[in-house]
Parts: sequence; C-alpha cells; structure tokens
Amino acid sequence: MKFRKYLRGSGRVLAFVFIASVIWLLFDIAALRISIINDVNQDLKEREIVLNQGRRKNNVQDVLKHPLQKVNIDKKEFLKNRFFNVFLSEQIPIDRAIPDTRPQICSENLVHDDLPSTSVIFCFVDEVWSTLLRSVHSVLNRSPPHLLKEIILVDDCSTKDYLKEQLDVYMSQFPKVQIIRLKERQGLIRARIAGAAAATGEVLTFLDSHVECNVGWLEPLLERVYLDHKKVVCPVIEVISDKDMSYMLVDNFQRGVFRWPLVFGWIKGVFFFFLHRCPVMAGGLFSIDKSYFYELGAYDPGLDVWGGENMEISFKIWMCGGEIEIIPCSRVGHIFRGDNPYKFPKDRVKTVERNLARVAEVWLDDYKELFYAQNLISMDSKTDKLINKWCECWDRIY
Repeated sequence: MKFRKYLRGSGRVLAFVFIASVIWLLFDIAALRISIINDVNQDLKEREIVLNQGRRKNNVQDVLKHPLQKVNIDKKEFLKNRFFNVFLSEQIPIDRAIPDTRPQICSENLVHDDLPSTSVIFCFVDEVWSTLLRSVHSVLNRSPPHLLKEIILVDDCSTKDYLKEQLDVYMSQFPKVQIIRLKERQGLIRARIAGAAAATGEVLTFLDSHVECNVGWLEPLLERVYLDHKKVVCPVIEVISDKDMSYMLVDNFQRGVFRWPLVFGWIKGVFFFFLHRCPVMAGGLFSIDKSYFYELGAYDPGLDVWGGENMEISFKIWMCGGEIEIIPCSRVGHIFRGDNPYKFPKDRVKTVERNLARVAEVWLDDYKELFYAQNLISMDSKTDKLINKWCECWDRIY
C-alpha cells in the first residue's frame, strides 16, 4: 500500500520516465555492441579483400623470376628436410612487408608510457637461415626500441655450418642481439630455461624461430603484464603458408584447450574483442613477467627435450594465481608445418609419453586417473597410434 502512493500523480510520471530511460539505455548499449561488431566484421572483410589482392606479391610467381613449375621440381627436396618451402623462403626478403591484420580499433588504442622492457628469446636447432633471420628482423623492425631490451638467440647445439661463425658475424651488427650456444643438445625446454637465465628485461617473451611479428605486436602484450604481473599473454597466432610463404589473416578468435590425454587444441570462443582467457596455451609464443616466471618455478627441468611443457606451465599459471589471455591486437605469423623436422636424442614417442605422465603426476592430483584411463602409458599398438596422433597434432601447432 505504501508503495502505491508513490505511483500517484507526479510519482507515476517519474516512475515512467525512469523505466523508459532504463529501456532506452539498454537499447542504446545493444545498438552500440552491434555497431562495434559490425564495424569489426566489416573491417575484417575489407582487410581480407586487401590481403587476397596483395598475397600475389608474396607468392611464388611474384617473388621469383622462375616459373611455378620450376619450384615444383624442387618441392620434394625442400619438403623432405624442413617440411616447408625453404627454396621460396630463401628468395623472400628477410625484412619483407606484411599486411597489418589487426582490427582498425587497435591502432587507435592508447597504452601506458611506462611499460616494462622485454627480452625476446628465440630457441632454435638447425633452423633455416632465412626464417631465423626473418624472425629476428621482424622483432627489430616492429618493436619500440625503448621496450626491446634484447634479443637472445639460444642455439641448441645446431649442426649447420651457417648457424655458427656466419650467424655470429651477421648478428654482430645488431647490438641488442646476443647468441647463447649450448654445448650439448638440451631440447626446447632446457634451452628456454638457459635463455631466461641470461635475460635482463622485466618481461620474458618467448617466440618460435620461424615467425614474423606484425605491426604493433609488442605493446598490447606488455600492457596486460603492466596492469597485472600475473597475466601471461599470447598473441593471435596467424598463418604463414608452408607452401607459398604468404601471410594469412586469422579472423576467427579461438582459445586454447586440451582434451584427454592432454592433447592441445583450439575451440572457437565467444566474441569478445579485447582478450580471450583460455585454460591452456599453445606454448610457442607468449610473454610473462620475469619475476612471476621464477615464482612459478620456471619450466620443469625434468621434462625432456620437447612435449608437455605448455600443459605444465599452463596448469601452474592457473593454479598459482595467474591467468592466460590471448590478445587480439597482437598478431604474429607462424609457419605451420606438416611434421616435426627435429631429431630426438632418445625415442620421440617415449619422450613425449614420459613428459605427459610427469605433468599428470605433479599437477593433476586425482584427475590424473582421467589421463591414465586413456591407456596412454600402456605399451601396446593402440597406445603407439594414440601417441603418434598426439605428435601430429602438436607438430601442426609448432
């Protein structure tokens, strides 16, 4: 009864105005969201048209003076060892221009003036000359100098002659580049530990050695770490074709997940322009506060060579107060190969199998039973097929 008296006379008018204002505000917010989504989608479509028109400048026929048929003659040779078009990669400039694939709004975003500096760490073994140099040049050319503390190249005991004195002489012209050479093959995990130990930047940025960083790739990553030192951030990983080396836009935002038995994969996420939180990361490209990296215990040095380290560090991040995010305004192209060209000192399947079992035992607690329920550890033909399938999936990521 008391409530009704407020709805008489002028009170009724005020109530009507209030309700109408709320409804109008909701419609206005909805219209703004639809407008932003439409603008972003339109921007992506327009840039995809530009990319399709410009891709011919990066493909075989335009980069080379030789006809496409001549490249095809050498196809088996360059696929046999590296599993991507090495012949064409050697013809493309090491500092080539690539299209800016960020949504338009990214170039308008303001960032803090006092962002932390970063050490960019590349670990490699017998990497192709052109792809390694293109990776380094993309960082040097597209990173603000005051934010790039150094580039650390960790040579995991390469056997190629061009990665020895020739690489030293070439990189000597860049004061910010230093090379660490491991005397014995350690694998990706312990090579990254060595690179992190030598780093002097406030943030560690790990990249694969066959990438191309895009325009404005670094600032959005450092911005998130600046706002919260327990944020571990990844760029959107775009595709460099293993066949014609063209750079391709990724416009369907996805998040990293895993399926049993600890198989990494991607799923399409709900549209949110600024960031994507995800349970696990691919592990090849990310930035992390250096102090937080060591607070987590860094990588587990007991993991051998390669495999499972992305799961291990992802679980540690979430279980120790951190978060993993993919930042749509940061774009890095990556050559996705059909197979892994690197040799394992020991049996590859057993190495990956042991690493995953170690991660499960340390971090999954009671959930490790779900891992073992997949018959991952039993040595039978079914398990071998399962492991090989896992390795094939991982190779496409790295």
